[in-house]
Amino acid sequence: MLSWLGVTAAGLLNGSFAVPLKTARIWKFHHIWTLHSLLAMVVMPWAVAIYAVPNPGEILGFVPARGWLILAALGLLFGVGSLLYGVAVDMLGIALGFAIQLGLSIVLGALELRLMSGSLSLRTARDALYLLGLMLMVVGVVLCAQAGGAKSAAPGSSGARFRKGLVIAIVGGILAPSLGLGIEYGTKLLATSPGGTATAGGFNNQIYLAWAVFLSVSALVQAGYCAYRVLSERSASLFVSPGAALDALQVLGMSTLWISSIYVYGRSVFGLGRLGASLGWPIFIGFIILTSNAWGIILGEWKGAGPGPFRRMLVGSAILVLAAFLIGQGNPGS
Repeated sequence: MLSWLGVTAAGLLNGSFAVPLKTARIWKFHHIWTLHSLLAMVVMPWAVAIYAVPNPGEILGFVPARGWLILAALGLLFGVGSLLYGVAVDMLGIALGFAIQLGLSIVLGALELRLMSGSLSLRTARDALYLLGLMLMVVGVVLCAQAGGAKSAAPGSSGARFRKGLVIAIVGGILAPSLGLGIEYGTKLLATSPGGTATAGGFNNQIYLAWAVFLSVSALVQAGYCAYRVLSERSASLFVSPGAALDALQVLGMSTLWISSIYVYGRSVFGLGRLGASLGWPIFIGFIILTSNAWGIILGEWKGAGPGPFRRMLVGSAILVLAAFLIGQGNPGS
């Protein structure tokens, strides 16, 4: 029961983390994402790893260099994808940015896993559910994109900004599955290394060390690029301008929500065993979409867009949630 509650809570947390992108008053996107990357992907993961893993330096030495290089490469991919993820949410809004990118990431991530395992076929009812879910996911993404296009045509909206944001969201969605791949690879890399300490449920705490390495490499990409933009725009003074302390507190909350969602989800899915792949992931994604849509409404992202685009967004999001469950039911081991 606690594992199911954990997956649900992780979805609520992840669907809420980007709110400061819309509520910050002084800082712009690059200021927010610089600090968020450093806090959520370097400071917090390493604090957890150092606290939970005895002798982390010794354990790191057990892993061959090739393993770290592969993990770093996946971290670089996720760093670019996560940066684009944030840019798209900043340009499109929380509701559209999350729906489009999550939909694409599920489709591509699911296909990657099936193709890599050689288990993609049409021989069983489960396979049919799986492919139906993928097709519905594409339909949901298209409906959400159309809703955004209609919204951008409303008076006072920028169609050019929407089109640019849509392209960025698509590329971000393509790269987003690297998060799951990186966490899975890092987990396998350190799960059986000597020196780990397992909990009563069998979870090996040294896995936190792999996650910290993976996320730190991602942070180098994001924080490095955003800091470069801040310096090139000569806006570093905004970090210490009057009122910036409130924005900093919001980003601290943003980073805490994001890293908490990743860790709570990872631990909860581990506790679900084989059900983690079949039901844990769809529930996680479903609650992210529902929560981000709720925040989009609360923050007035659809104000003035008219009932048509808003209804299309709701229908598209509902289809995304349904598709996530169908994909989950079609996963091996469900």
